[in-house]
Amino acid sequence: MRRNDITPKLLRELYLKKLLSKQEIASRLKCNITTIHKKMVKFGIPARPVAKAIRIAMEKQIIKIPKSKLEHLYLKKKFSISEIAKKLNHDRSIIKREIEKHKIPLRSHSVIMKLIRSKNKIKKSVLAKLYYQKCLTQKQIGGKLNVHKETVHRLMKEYGLKTRKKSEISTRYPKFNFSGNLEEKAYLIGFRIGDLNVRLSHSKNLIIARCTSTKMAQIKLFKNLFKKYGHIYVGKIRGDKNREFLVRLNRTFNFLLPKKDNIPKWIWENKNYLLYFLAGYTDAEGCIGIGSNKVAFFKISSYDKKILKQICEQLFKIGIECNPPRIHVKKGHKKSDGCVYRNDEWRLNVNKKSSLLPLLQFLKPRLKHRKRLKDLIRTEQNIIERNQKILLKKRASFKYLPV
Repeated sequence: MRRNDITPKLLRELYLKKLLSKQEIASRLKCNITTIHKKMVKFGIPARPVAKAIRIAMEKQIIKIPKSKLEHLYLKKKFSISEIAKKLNHDRSIIKREIEKHKIPLRSHSVIMKLIRSKNKIKKSVLAKLYYQKCLTQKQIGGKLNVHKETVHRLMKEYGLKTRKKSEISTRYPKFNFSGNLEEKAYLIGFRIGDLNVRLSHSKNLIIARCTSTKMAQIKLFKNLFKKYGHIYVGKIRGDKNREFLVRLNRTFNFLLPKKDNIPKWIWENKNYLLYFLAGYTDAEGCIGIGSNKVAFFKISSYDKKILKQICEQLFKIGIECNPPRIHVKKGHKKSDGCVYRNDEWRLNVNKKSSLLPLLQFLKPRLKHRKRLKDLIRTEQNIIERNQKILLKKRASFKYLPV
């Protein structure tokens, strides 16, 4: 940082008129003595001959501070040398010289440190707020409060404040435990199987969940699902128009690690949890809409043959008829963008109005993907309107029946 405030006029005033030494000027202006030396050379202010400097220093010995005053401030009030210098408006070196001249014993380093701790002891409430609420590290707290991190560690131990686990301190952002809500858990498992790549970090302390997409709605959904549990990182748009987004979670999200072609038993045994799982899976892999023939449809396409069959079976149990899953695209097929299907892609369809409408009504309060929900509402309206038209036609036909 340039010190433009150190002007030729100021230096001449302090050095030539007030006869301060370079060290005293540096101390007063809160800069390095080298800065003062360079400025003097730059401004053409000549340095004093050694003999003159010694004479001025000897004359300064005239400043005398009574022993009683120093004893009162240093021994009784426990002021530091710097604090006494500030109070009496003298240089620190003069105070130290006078203390030594009066043979007042200087404090040892351990006594100084003890005094500093007693004067500036950090309150337990302050430490707890910075460590637990603001999630600062011990080093960051030390920097903020101008103490060493070891001091923070010692005080936390003294106050009985527990340190965070490695999984909570290994990254910059705080991590929060999973809520424990089984509906949310079922949804997240469905969404994970459909769209997420999940793995353990190298330290095995964190779970990294990531996804890539070109759609902003998918990024917003990901943020809404995980922002209360950790920091969401969204990468830059790549050459293929995709962007990566990820979150680092603590180990309460272990349930996201397995990716099996199988719905957990506790989910498919419970209708409510099954529908939340299906909502998550639909938000990831599903499609709801109206075809070119103006007929509504629901479909899910994925490699998960067994999961699609399980969904089909469970939907039949709650009165929703659907076509059994079938191969939609064969393994090895090359898409227009050059991507090759690594396995057979299976598809599950629900087209029948009498089944599709209740399915949409089941999913409506459970879907979280904004576009998927918008498509559902439009599709639901299409079915209702078609049903109304059929009903009107039936009524019209009854009108002309012979009585």
